[in-house]
Amino acid sequence: MGMESGQFTEFQIDALKEIGNIGAGNAATALSQMVGKRVDMSVTKVLVLPADAIAGFLGGIEKNVAAVHMPVYGEMIGVALIFFPLERLSELSGMLIGKNEEDPAHLSELGQSAIKELGSILTGAYLSALFRFVHIQLIHGVPGLVIDMAQAILDTVLVELEQREEIAIVIETEFLEDDKQLTGSFFLLPEADSLKNFFTAFSKSLGLPGNG
Repeated sequence: MGMESGQFTEFQIDALKEIGNIGAGNAATALSQMVGKRVDMSVTKVLVLPADAIAGFLGGIEKNVAAVHMPVYGEMIGVALIFFPLERLSELSGMLIGKNEEDPAHLSELGQSAIKELGSILTGAYLSALFRFVHIQLIHGVPGLVIDMAQAILDTVLVELEQREEIAIVIETEFLEDDKQLTGSFFLLPEADSLKNFFTAFSKSLGLPGNG
């Protein structure tokens, strides 16, 4: 039986936001080292969404977006996705490599590599923050980058999940560098059994009865 987003209480969502803030702080440090200048990051929103609401959250099923995707392994199995608005991708790439590119849908190899590295940094930071809180070992695989309509990306990536789950943990992150203000959304979609295990461990860390 799938788990519903409503099973996460406001208290648990606040805890997820705190985990996100820790991850964002660590990611900001790594990103600043990567680009050689200060980059601030903050978590603007944390949600637990039904999987079929993700495309709507991103602007609609036909909204063109860029997504860095990678498998998640360890004591929780699933997929991590980091979505960036396509119209801001050139600016984001420029922040990372020092120069804007003309066509966000056709980034240079260097630009694509930088966006994938950003996705890897974000995912690693959030998974590490989760590990410290929940004590569940999590690692991620090699990142890939795809540019397409939001629903098409979801349909392709979610095929990788053997046991489709119905919810996603969402951490919306804002990047600030000089006068640039850019946003990305991190999604963690665990497989069904993994989500159940995570929820139990998460509740235990908060001193609450587990669900399982």
